[in-house]
Amino acid sequence: MSTANHFGFFYKGYRVECTRKEARIILHGRIVGKSKAISRAAIEQDVERVIARRREVENG
Repeated sequence: MSTANHFGFFYKGYRVECTRKEARIILHGRIVGKSKAISRAAIEQDVERVIARRREVENG
């Protein structure tokens, strides 16, 4: 993968790797979610959804 075709950032402890087609949401080296959003703000909302879903699963 060329560095010109993707970028990444950290948001609330999650690493987000973005390509032209999708963003992968990564925690502790594992992909825990994906986003098809095209703006950083929309991707951050998707990360928030992943965080909420993971809390629900943990709390049962």
